[in-house]
Parts: sequence; C-alpha cells; structure tokens
Amino acid sequence: MNSESTVDAAAEEKSCSVAVTISRWVNEPLPDIHGLLGSHDLARLTRRPRWLLYGLALIGKFPRKMRYHGRAIGWCRAEVLEWMTRGLAVPAEIPERSKAFRRCARRNARQACLPLECAPPCSIRRAGGPTDKTR
Repeated sequence: MNSESTVDAAAEEKSCSVAVTISRWVNEPLPDIHGLLGSHDLARLTRRPRWLLYGLALIGKFPRKMRYHGRAIGWCRAEVLEWMTRGLAVPAEIPERSKAFRRCARRNARQACLPLECAPPCSIRRAGGPTDKTR
C-alpha cells in the first residue's frame, strides 16, 4: 500500500460520512413586511378582542397567521380585509327612492344630519347648545 492510496481512501471516507443538511426554508421568499398585522393591529382593525380572533382562526373561520421559517409571524392584511368584506353587499338603489326628496329620518334627531343625508334647507337644531342661533 502506498501513501497515495491511503490518502485517497481517507478522503473518500470523509466525504461519504459527512452529511450536508440544507434548511427546508432555504428558497422561501421574504414576506411583505408592510402587509403584516400584529395581534394588536388586528384587534383594532376588526374591532374584536384578540382571544376571539384566535378562536375563530383555530376553528377555520378567520385567516391563519402567515408563517416564515416555520414560525407564525402575523396576519396578512389583504386576507383580513377580504374576510371583513366577504358578506358585504351593496343594495341596488331603487330609482323611485333616489328621485324622492330626502329628509331627516327623525324629527328630533340627537345628531345633526350628515351633509349628504338631508336636503339643504334642513333645519334641525340642537337643543340647549351654545350655537343655538340657527333657526
């Protein structure tokens, strides 16, 4: 046995015994940082407590957290907004009603009408207010 064959055999043994492992997330794309919501932001956006949202996600009625490198990092803003608008439908406007004169729903409203809700000559006033001069 010469020295070259011993070196080749040792190198071959080392190369076979060393196992190279690559992370399974090596090609995972980076998440959109600006499109992520934390639990506090999510609770404020949906106006529901965090525990309720976690429970809904657990039973599959709310989007799950996005994962990056196997860890949950936050909710996707687009998925949450889609969930919020899922059952929302805008009713078709009735032509007869759109041509009708708009007036306040209540004669003695607690709040003055919004600009597009009433006709311009709307004369609702707040009782007892300091600016009670418009009559």
